[in-house]
Amino acid sequence: MDKFIRKASLIVLILTSILRGSLSAQDIVRMSLDDAINYALKNTNSLKTAQNGIKDAEFLIKENLATGLPQVNAEAGYNYFYIIPKVVIPDFSGMGGEPTKVSFQQKNALSAGITASQLIYSPSYNVAIRASKLARELAKVQLTAKEVEVKNQVINVYLPSLVLVEGIKSLDNNISNLSKTLRDVTATQKAGFIEQLDVDRLQLSLANLQTERENLERQKDVLLNALKMTIGYPLDGSILIADDIITLLKPADEADLMGKIDVSKRAELSVLSTVESLNLLNLELVKASAYPTVAGFTSLTENVQANNLFTQKWNFLPSGVLGFKASINIWDSGQRKAKVERAQLALMNLKLQRNDVERGMTLQVMNARITYVNAQKRFESQQKNVALAERIYNTTQIKYKNGVGSSLETSTAEQQLYQSQFNVRSAQYDLIVAQRTLQTALGK
Repeated sequence: MDKFIRKASLIVLILTSILRGSLSAQDIVRMSLDDAINYALKNTNSLKTAQNGIKDAEFLIKENLATGLPQVNAEAGYNYFYIIPKVVIPDFSGMGGEPTKVSFQQKNALSAGITASQLIYSPSYNVAIRASKLARELAKVQLTAKEVEVKNQVINVYLPSLVLVEGIKSLDNNISNLSKTLRDVTATQKAGFIEQLDVDRLQLSLANLQTERENLERQKDVLLNALKMTIGYPLDGSILIADDIITLLKPADEADLMGKIDVSKRAELSVLSTVESLNLLNLELVKASAYPTVAGFTSLTENVQANNLFTQKWNFLPSGVLGFKASINIWDSGQRKAKVERAQLALMNLKLQRNDVERGMTLQVMNARITYVNAQKRFESQQKNVALAERIYNTTQIKYKNGVGSSLETSTAEQQLYQSQFNVRSAQYDLIVAQRTLQTALGK
């Protein structure tokens, strides 16, 4: 029986370990750059706030529309006259008698009524409705601009992580090759053909590579945490970089590098255009205040008066009214004129700002093109350099193994190879950043 229990416990332990392993594997998510961007677009709080801005604009439209629809209000009131008001009735007898003071008011007065009103004519109302609809469009273009901003933020965090991952792969390859060389050299040293100094040098180089790898791993963890924060991913989750640099290194289109500069696709310009339209409506709204506003209303009121509400019979006194009200400002001491001037100045300033923004965007494209070409040429040059460094390193290794090369020569070639590998990774990163910067400048 005990043997059976131990066997069952062992099976449970094995199954639990397998289950934990499967759960751990599920917790690790591989993300390409596009995956990270799509995740951020769905989970970033700043975008959720921008989306709520659209909903808020929808409610603003309903709110403004409601001001021009029928409004119904009810009210009730109670008054207790602890001093009853009276009116004076003069003596009309001509006898010089004292005037008589008479009260027509009971001590208790109840009233209840309902009033309905309807806006009939108001130019300001029509402008306000158009402005609220335009505010919804502004919220939409602001969301688009925010999406572009979030996308760029993700790229700026993802690319350094990608470079570190590629750097770790390169170090792993170097560590593997150096470890094999160390084993060969150690065997040769034991046979008495080379000195212990050569073995020590390789061991030091290997230790330095392993230390550098550990350093890159810690840096990678920091950048991955930054990536999780940027895309709204759980901070206790695990992410693996799925892309590689070669996949992202796509040559820029000829039109992007040499075509006519058109910044009209930039989301920032859409925001400015919508704001300009809102300023035009603001100017129209100020001018509309010079026109009359007409409203209609009706009310029905029921009044009750009694000296004693509990013993006296209530006397109901209903009243109803139907009317129209028109209002227009005749003289405002120049207030409206000043508002018009300010609105026109605001519109003029916005146009000047738009001109500066367009010029700045054009300059951004021009500089991005130059930066991309420079980065591309540097990358091509570093590729040639790393290929040359690899040939030199391989040649020195062969010479050293055949006894015709020195350890100093091999060490120098090794350091040149590592530096060339670092330079090519740096050039790759600069090229990807330049490519993304150009795409952003073109509004893509």
